Amino acid sequence: MDQRSNKDPFIPKPPGNLFATNPEAWLAAIVESSDDAVIGKTLDSVIRSWNAGATRVFGYEAAEAIGQTVYLIMPPERYDEEPKIIEQLSRGERIDHFETVRLRKDGTRIEVSLSVSPIRDAQGRIIGAAKIARDISEAKRLRRLEREQAEQLQELASELEQQVEEGQSLMEELEQTNEELARSLASTKEARRQAEDATRRAEEAKRQAEDANAAKSQFLAMMSHELRTPLNAIAGYVDLFELEIRGQLTAEQKQDISRIKRSQETLLRLIEDVLSFAKLESGRLEYQYEDVHIDSVLASLESFVAPSLAQKHVTYRFDGCGADVVISIDQDKVEQIMLNLLSNAVKFTDNGSVELSCSVNDADVRIQVRDSGRGIKPEMLEKIFQPFVQGEAPLTRTAEGTGLGLAISREFARAMGGEITAESEPGRGSVFTLVLPRHRRAASDAPHGG
Repeated sequence: MDQRSNKDPFIPKPPGNLFATNPEAWLAAIVESSDDAVIGKTLDSVIRSWNAGATRVFGYEAAEAIGQTVYLIMPPERYDEEPKIIEQLSRGERIDHFETVRLRKDGTRIEVSLSVSPIRDAQGRIIGAAKIARDISEAKRLRRLEREQAEQLQELASELEQQVEEGQSLMEELEQTNEELARSLASTKEARRQAEDATRRAEEAKRQAEDANAAKSQFLAMMSHELRTPLNAIAGYVDLFELEIRGQLTAEQKQDISRIKRSQETLLRLIEDVLSFAKLESGRLEYQYEDVHIDSVLASLESFVAPSLAQKHVTYRFDGCGADVVISIDQDKVEQIMLNLLSNAVKFTDNGSVELSCSVNDADVRIQVRDSGRGIKPEMLEKIFQPFVQGEAPLTRTAEGTGLGLAISREFARAMGGEITAESEPGRGSVFTLVLPRHRRAASDAPHGG
C-alpha cells in the first residue's frame, strides 16, 4: 500500500531515453551544441574531435580537420605556443582564458580565448587535451572603439576648455579697457589721447574675442564627422549584440547593452544639436535640395520615436498629404526638424496621443505635430525658439536636451523659405506647424511670425 499522503511531492520516474542511460551521449550532445569551438587533440597535437562550434569559428568541416595537427589553425608566428601548451598539459596543468590569434579556413585572422584541459585514460595517464576556443574578435574591437571614442571626446573637451579660457581672458581684458576708457573721457587732453589708445585696444580685444569665438564655432563644425563616426560604429556593434548574432546574451548583458544604446543615442542627439548650432553660428551650414515625396519622409519618422511611444503608452497617428505630393527640400534638414518636434511631443506627453498630419495647397505644404501633453504658457511660445530655452524651469531640470532643438529647427525652416509656429494651452497640449514652400524660394521670401 502506498504510504505517501496527498501532500507528498511527486517523484517522477527516471526517463527511459538514451541520454538518461548513457552519460557519454549526453556529454557529446552538449559539446556538439556549444557555440564555442570544442576540439580534442593528442599530445602530439593531432586533432581527434571537432564540434559544430569549431566549424562555425574556424570554417573547416570536421572531416577536413580531424587527423590534421592543430597547426592547421595557427599562424606561423604562433607555432611556438603549441609546445609550451603541450608541456603544461603533460604536467597535468590546466590553461585558462589564454588570449591569442588563430587562422580561419579563408585565411582571416581571429582573436580567440583558449581554455585547455588535460584528458586522462582509465589509468590516470595524460593522453591528450580538450581545447575550448571562443571568438572574441568583435568584443575586443568594440572595446577598442570605446577607448578610442573616450580619448577623442577627452581631447575635444580639453581643446574646448582651452578655447573657453582664452575667450574669458579676452573678455576680461575688454572689460578692463572699457573701464579705462570711461575714466579717460573725463580727463585732460593727455587723458583723451589715452582714451583713444584705450579705444583702439578695446576694439582689438573685441576683434580677438570675436575671432576666438568664430574659431571655436568653426572647430566644432569641423568635428562633426570625427564625433559621429565612432558613435555610429558603437551603435552598429550594439545592434549586433542585441540580435544575438555573436551568441546568446544573459538578461544582465541585455540590460547593459540597452543602457549602452540609450547613452549612445542621447550623446549622438546632443552632439548633433551642438554641431548644428555651431555650424549655424559660423555660417558653414550648407543645404542640398532635392525633389522628394513628402509622405515617404514623414512616414519613416515613426520608427525613430516608436520605443519612446511604447514606453509611455502614448498612441500615434499619421495622416499624410498624398502619395503624389512632391516638394523641393533638403531632406536631412526636414527630417531633423520633424524628429525634434516629434521627440518634444512624446517627451512632454505623459499619456494620451501624438498626431502627425500633412496638408497641401498650390504654394505650401503644412506639417503639424499635435500632442495632448502638458502644454506651454502663452508668454513662453516665442521664447522656446531661442537657444538653450526648454520652457518652464521645472522642465529644464527634468527633460533631456540642450535647449537647441527648436532654435535650430526654426533656422533650418527659414533657410528653406519656410517657418515654424507654435500654439498651445497649458494642460491641454500643443500644436507645432512647419510650413514649407512646394517649390524652392529664397529665405527672404519666407513667412514669419504666427
